[in-house]
Amino acid sequence: MELLTIVTLGTGAEEYLTRGVERALKEAQHVVLRTGRHPMRTYLEKENIAFETLDALYDKYEDFDDFNTAAARTLLDLCRREPVCYAVSDASFDTTVAAIQQQKPAGAKVRILPGVSHAERCLSMLESHQDAVRLYTAAAFLNARVSPEEDLLLLEVHTRESAGDCKLKLLDLMPEETKIVFISGDEETGELKSKSVALYEMDRQKKYDHLTAVFVPGVDYLSRTRFDMDDLMRVVGRLRAPDGCPWDREQTHESLLKDLLEECYEFIQAVRDGDIDHMYDELGDVLLQVALHAQIASEHGDFTINDVTSAIAYKMIERHTHVFGQVHAETSDDVLNNWEALKRSQRGITTQTQAMENVSTGLSTLLRAHKVQHKAHKVGFDFDSALEALSKVYEEADEVKENLLEGVDPEKELGDLFFAAVNVSRLCGKDADIALFGATNKFIDRFRKMENAIKKAGKCLEDLTLSEMDVYWNAGKRDE
Repeated sequence: MELLTIVTLGTGAEEYLTRGVERALKEAQHVVLRTGRHPMRTYLEKENIAFETLDALYDKYEDFDDFNTAAARTLLDLCRREPVCYAVSDASFDTTVAAIQQQKPAGAKVRILPGVSHAERCLSMLESHQDAVRLYTAAAFLNARVSPEEDLLLLEVHTRESAGDCKLKLLDLMPEETKIVFISGDEETGELKSKSVALYEMDRQKKYDHLTAVFVPGVDYLSRTRFDMDDLMRVVGRLRAPDGCPWDREQTHESLLKDLLEECYEFIQAVRDGDIDHMYDELGDVLLQVALHAQIASEHGDFTINDVTSAIAYKMIERHTHVFGQVHAETSDDVLNNWEALKRSQRGITTQTQAMENVSTGLSTLLRAHKVQHKAHKVGFDFDSALEALSKVYEEADEVKENLLEGVDPEKELGDLFFAAVNVSRLCGKDADIALFGATNKFIDRFRKMENAIKKAGKCLEDLTLSEMDVYWNAGKRDE
């Protein structure tokens, strides 16, 4: 295969050509321009450099991915006959060049000559010097993970639709009034112009083409109303700093445990209430607990938030071999069985008793009981139905009654009673923790109704007997 030389023309007139690019163009046997709609066309014609363009492919393919693939195939086919010089505005960002690199056969000779890029021209137009800028084509930006604090230059914002898609992603990161620099150009002369507009106006300009670019300055987190995980860790780090919040600085892993549990239950309540706004708000509270624990660990050199995210991401990949590997799983039960088998293998568990012992003691007592009972269910040691399991509740309740009548400590029998109640809950397909959480909330609501009714009657709660309170309590129940 003959040599393919890819050169950067830049987006302006001939003064932006490097000597190497100029020499390559003049010595080339076959010159191909990505598009004839380029200010350097005039230079090539003046220098009597014959060329052809890929403009016909633009008209043939509506999708840019299809065009890039066809352009790469066309150029590689030409190179099989003679050396080709392919001229683009910026070889570093040109999508057809990327397609060529992906499709070229082994041993193919592809040489790239850099030049004054469109990005450099755009950055030179800014009023302030930028010491660090992220560069993306508009298409690549849509799938990129970016920080709103970093300066950003978007290239090839060639359509209003492309500008709109980028705008929507940016609006998820920063205020709509953020001032951006909109850069447009003249295809005939290559002259560039810039103007400052608000972010929400990004897709409301008159013209878009391959010269259109947008510079988005970074926005400090204290000036934003939208935040990502990096921002949260920065906030938590500031709170834990020596001059931060006294309460946050005092917290430890142990002191925060009750808060983590409470926030999880509050999220559960939001889900049960179907309250979407409270769901994301409560999830934020749960995430704050994760961030606080990670920050405390980081300060002691134990682990960081990246260790946390790495551990769970690795675990998800490793235990979903039916997605990321070759294991087959058609049903949810298949997935759970694969998951359980992998955990047993990793932890050296060989008996069902060991599997029960391996259930974390850090779980709530109700949830731990549920999981242990489910392990027994796996080997057939279980009641046939919730109704059958309910008889065990009556049996255990009678044993508690006996202890009370005999003046014996009922703690062990109470434990058996709770364990039996969890069994019924499990066989009903319900979570005992959530059921008890809901019952507690229901008790509070009924107590509130009783107290309000007593006050409305002009009476004082503390002055009433239990039987008198029951009258109001039962009245509130009837109204539900």
